[in-house]
Amino acid sequence: MWTDVRPSPEMPQLFERGGDLISFAGGLPDLDLLPLKELSEQFARLTRIGGRIALQYSTPHVAKALVPAITDLMAREGGSTAAANLVPTAGSQMGLLALGLGLAAPGETVLCQTPAYPGAATAFRTAGLRLHGAPEDAEGLDPVALRETVARLRADGQRVRMLYCNPTFQNPTGATLSVERRHRLAEAARELDLLIVEDNPYGLLGFDGGTVPVLQGIDPENVVYLGTFSKVFAPGLRCGWIAAPEPVADRLRRTTEVMALSPSAFAQAALAAFHARGGWDGLIDAYRERYRERCGLMADALEAELGTDGPWRWERPDGGFYLWLRHEGGADTGRFAQAAAAQGVSFVPGSHFGLDGECGDRLRLCFSNVPRKRIAEGVTRLAAALRDTPAGTGADLEADLGRRAA
Repeated sequence: MWTDVRPSPEMPQLFERGGDLISFAGGLPDLDLLPLKELSEQFARLTRIGGRIALQYSTPHVAKALVPAITDLMAREGGSTAAANLVPTAGSQMGLLALGLGLAAPGETVLCQTPAYPGAATAFRTAGLRLHGAPEDAEGLDPVALRETVARLRADGQRVRMLYCNPTFQNPTGATLSVERRHRLAEAARELDLLIVEDNPYGLLGFDGGTVPVLQGIDPENVVYLGTFSKVFAPGLRCGWIAAPEPVADRLRRTTEVMALSPSAFAQAALAAFHARGGWDGLIDAYRERYRERCGLMADALEAELGTDGPWRWERPDGGFYLWLRHEGGADTGRFAQAAAAQGVSFVPGSHFGLDGECGDRLRLCFSNVPRKRIAEGVTRLAAALRDTPAGTGADLEADLGRRAA
């Protein structure tokens, strides 16, 4: 049973390695595409020539040399920023906690798009904030219902501070909010004096190379944007950024300085050098093509193994890392996890993405880091577990656990 502060399924300790396990669990990028020889030469040069600066403490600012690399990435999705609006982080996870600690007080409420990235829920809970699901309809976040929800919560005495969302190739669903909805959502948030937190790890990973305008570009004065190099470069450098209105950026910079003292000057310099020498096009295009292929392989295998008229439903995403499956009969997918492990395959049950255990009839599969030749085999194993395990509801699972405890 998950506690209120739950670890993220992205964290390496949550999925086993070794043996014959095929992991569809962790949201890991495929680093086989990195030009390691070129990077090793660049890192060696950086250490040899500038090591005394790059390996020293730095200030809580994005290095001047890295600003063009960030503005390049954001501009590809219609975003814009300046050095004064940037706060360095060790990836979006640090940014989420900094937001919770720096912009809100314990007991205040954050509206979260659900199903939600568990790392966001954990960060906000760690900061002492209350979580409430943001209203959605079949098209995603609902601006009309948002007004009603915020009014109701405030009438009940809650201080509703922020709206957290991951609007492009969302983790875990892979869904993308339409441009029209983005404009209406930004308008509603401004009317409500509700700060939007836009988490955007996957926006540049559309399979066809297309992008959707970020909320930050639509309303830069009321959106705090979380960016990261983890998905478009590599997570091991632990480097990301927050783009925020300047007064907000100043507050967040003070918070991140307390959290980490200073960002990694080496990581920032390495990323800046990579961008200056070759730009982002080649690597991002390679990632897009690799993930497009693997998503197609997984979706095709699911159709072959589970069919299209059975109890499982899913939609092919247009980008990102994930496929999101739903059981029409309401079966609790936690029941299938142990059977899947016995078959040699892993996934993340949907309840992990709920704010209070909801989404239990769903599961997330990640295709980004699975060797292409193992995807079909992994789906075959998964399908065997899904077919051979008796379906049951969340109440059935709780009853089973109660009988075992007794």
